[in-house]
Amino acid sequence: SEISTAVDHGINTVTVVMNNKCWGAEKAYQRDFFNGRYIGADVSSPAFDKLAELYGARGFRADTLGQMAEAIEAALACGKPAVVDVAVDPAALYSFRRDSFKHRGG
Repeated sequence: SEISTAVDHGINTVTVVMNNKCWGAEKAYQRDFFNGRYIGADVSSPAFDKLAELYGARGFRADTLGQMAEAIEAALACGKPAVVDVAVDPAALYSFRRDSFKHRGG
């Protein structure tokens, strides 16, 4: 894992996980092109902040947008590799541009 490598080598990185508990791009694709028939798009996720701590890094969590800046600032200041697990609404999916899937000839 990148986190264990950072801990082992004292590389103080900050990793921000936008955790929507799904494969967002796949779910958006299935919503837009398969009428919302979801297959394998929703996944269970660990608490990435707690997982980071198991590797010897620091873990922070933001459950609201208001907590995000504080969590990132704390991660930057902690002096160790850190992970910020940010809860994201799984329904907040971006849409594909349908025209990008059209054959353009050639």
